[in-house]
Amino acid sequence: MQTVFHVSSPDPGDQQHAMVNALNLLADNSVSSSADDVAIVANGAGVRMFVTETASNRDMVDTLREQDVTLLACRNSLDGMGATDADLLPGVEEAPSGSGALARFQDEGYGYIKAP
Repeated sequence: MQTVFHVSSPDPGDQQHAMVNALNLLADNSVSSSADDVAIVANGAGVRMFVTETASNRDMVDTLREQDVTLLACRNSLDGMGATDADLLPGVEEAPSGSGALARFQDEGYGYIKAP
């Protein structure tokens, strides 16, 4: 199963909710298999979840990375907050645009889930 979660909320609780949903999906044997592809794309104020200075759920990001979840932060949003690639948590990659990444995932057949 291929699923992409979209996070744009600045609220750490909303960001955590999205990460918990991704972990729950991976743990759900009724829908998942060893070939799962799960991604989280953050844009807008949601990129704060992946920036070292503003991330409040670093342990959960580490767990997602260990589960091979693709973690992407929108370059446009990072630029807007003055963050560089060096400011990203380990394992988080930048996407030129969050919208472009979401469109690409959906074009590749990923199911889309908008996080709160």
